[in-house]
Amino acid sequence: MKNRFTVQRKLSMQQPTPPTHTTCIQFCRQKVLCASEPYSPEQLRHVLAMIYGDTGERAAGSFTGYLRFAGENCNQLFLFFFKGAPYAAGRYDEGKPVIYTIQELARQLVKSDKSSLSLTLCETDPVLLKSMLLFLQKEPAIKAPTSLIDLEQIVQQIGTTGQHAMVALRRDNLFNCYFLKNGICAQVHYADSSFVRPEGMSLDEEMLLYAFQPGAEILAYIYRDMNTTVAEDSSQYDQDSLYTLLTVGYLKNKRKSDQDDVKPAADVSGSTVDEVPQPRSSLGITIESGPQQGMQFTVTLPCTIGRTESDLILGDRLVSRRHALLKREGDMVVIEDLGSKNGTKIKGTKIARATVTPDELITIGPFQLRIQTDVE
Repeated sequence: MKNRFTVQRKLSMQQPTPPTHTTCIQFCRQKVLCASEPYSPEQLRHVLAMIYGDTGERAAGSFTGYLRFAGENCNQLFLFFFKGAPYAAGRYDEGKPVIYTIQELARQLVKSDKSSLSLTLCETDPVLLKSMLLFLQKEPAIKAPTSLIDLEQIVQQIGTTGQHAMVALRRDNLFNCYFLKNGICAQVHYADSSFVRPEGMSLDEEMLLYAFQPGAEILAYIYRDMNTTVAEDSSQYDQDSLYTLLTVGYLKNKRKSDQDDVKPAADVSGSTVDEVPQPRSSLGITIESGPQQGMQFTVTLPCTIGRTESDLILGDRLVSRRHALLKREGDMVVIEDLGSKNGTKIKGTKIARATVTPDELITIGPFQLRIQTDVE
């Protein structure tokens, strides 16, 4: 990095750039595929087709970027994708950023005023995606006006550690992100289109030039690592189920083996009433507490519950692969523990088998499941 005098001399020669006034938080948009289109279910379906490669514009599984739902009062819901699959979600507004699961974002979206809602789809590189997620998910190690900190010294300290880091410089509500790879500024993303990038400077020096430009208050956010978190329910949705979730707010849980259970229609011309196949029943289940709190399902009985290889998936290590079974016996709904490691509880007591009633709470690992009503 050149010495501070060199950068300051360039600063003294630079004319202040007029700020681009914006009331809503903005990041670099990179490649815009859909810009502020009025929301409709049809437009959402088209945008998801673009993401999943159905339009032929990109290979399936290649899209990295975000889908933004923007409403009034700078309420912005973001759904992030990495390599063609949902990755994380959250909300940016004038308050503190809020982290959502994919399900929680869908519930917020369903409650939104659709008359003022718009859709924007942007393709990004992974670094910009990470930078946006850092601001959403983590508190910065340092947050202060550049006039009150020695940004150059901080960047040099990061350089000596050789670690990945991110510096975001905020002017008005425009976030400009500087990625430090192994301690050296390697990539920049500007939301501020008024800034004229100089020639002959390293990216470290360009960052200082932006940070100390005359006539502008710049707020610095320093992140000393690039670790972000994937939403706990990110792997639960394909294109169709994601569309249903975003338009309805919940999913009806369909059993993987339903197709295997379909049999040719029986010839009942000579059958008694008792011999006519009875319809399978369904139950509503709400996750009252736990990692997937608020999610709602309609399950077909019998229904296995577990971490994997089950009809209703509960994603937590305290849940066994096949933990419990819900089934109907006559007029009763019964739950059986399937030899799980941590047990199945009703009212705090472990059970091997028990009858459950509507509004009963069942505890499986960190989850509390409320059996709602028979929706048959």
